[in-house]
Amino acid sequence: MNTLGFPGINLLLLHNVSLVASKLSGIVGDKRLGYNQQERCPTAMPSVRIRRYIPTDFPALAQLAVHAGSSPETACGQPDVASTDEFHSDYGHRNLERESWVLEDDLGNVVGFVAAQERRGVFVVDGPIVAPSHRRQGYGRRLMLHIQQDALASGAHEVEVGVRSTNVAGAEFLASLGVTPSREIFVYEAHTRHSPDVTLASGYVLADLKPRHLLPFLMVMHECFPGYRLPSNPQRLFEPDRMKIVLVLDAESKMAGAVTAFFYPEDGHGYLYHLGVSEAHRGKGLAHALLKTATDWLWDTHHPRLIGVSTSDDLGARERLFIPLGFTLQYSLRYGRKTLFEANALNDVAT
Repeated sequence: MNTLGFPGINLLLLHNVSLVASKLSGIVGDKRLGYNQQERCPTAMPSVRIRRYIPTDFPALAQLAVHAGSSPETACGQPDVASTDEFHSDYGHRNLERESWVLEDDLGNVVGFVAAQERRGVFVVDGPIVAPSHRRQGYGRRLMLHIQQDALASGAHEVEVGVRSTNVAGAEFLASLGVTPSREIFVYEAHTRHSPDVTLASGYVLADLKPRHLLPFLMVMHECFPGYRLPSNPQRLFEPDRMKIVLVLDAESKMAGAVTAFFYPEDGHGYLYHLGVSEAHRGKGLAHALLKTATDWLWDTHHPRLIGVSTSDDLGARERLFIPLGFTLQYSLRYGRKTLFEANALNDVAT
């Protein structure tokens, strides 16, 4: 992952899972997730099968991910979303028919899933997520084995997956698969507005993303985040009621950096991600100006309950960037990787 001083300041889209626990505590279950509607105890479930995702699975997968997000300390894999709105935003444009596997019982109920995207030879895994009624029965392992076989078939040489640093069971599960620690992401939140004075360096101006900026924007993102991809529908980048991409341009109107701010109305949360400053323009305080402008837009336009951001920067860089804007550390996510060989993948399947 890139850190301050390298190709970019790595801000990953934060999906707040800590605060939704209380919000979801009143939910007593969902039949499609293997819950009894009258009590919180899971019901006995029939046998299951693993199959490829089909489009009609989407609502059930969203609900399953949100339920997993309400108990991040015990979920099998790292949940990615805190609301169905976030799930739709993050996964609605992905090719899930090719990227994911579903765990289904013989009544057609979705009780687990896993997805992965190939990025520069690495299969980055979302999940596996398994309903509480089906945990500790080997289904998470079986889902991961399908992803490993997909990775090998595509020519990828590694898989990467993560859990919260406090999720002991999840860490043990990944270790049992041969996953070794590789990086840690730190999750920050701001619950009240802080407005420190930030002066933009001379010769630079701030601007909103316009269609004419797409190519230089993509070039800066590729420099800062190798493997970055535009959404399949680039018009998603121009949703002024929900999204703002702030650019910083130099005296020649060439792009020097960018950051994305996004608002989720379903839970009232704002998020910052993909803060990148081109190497030729670092050390001039541009990251501070971008962050300040993006957070001000969220506070002024949407009055969010909180603004979240996650980063892999070192402690000093995090404190310089986020603390002045009112962000405090909430938790961290630990990711690990596993190198794949045809022999060991087949071995895993055999066991």
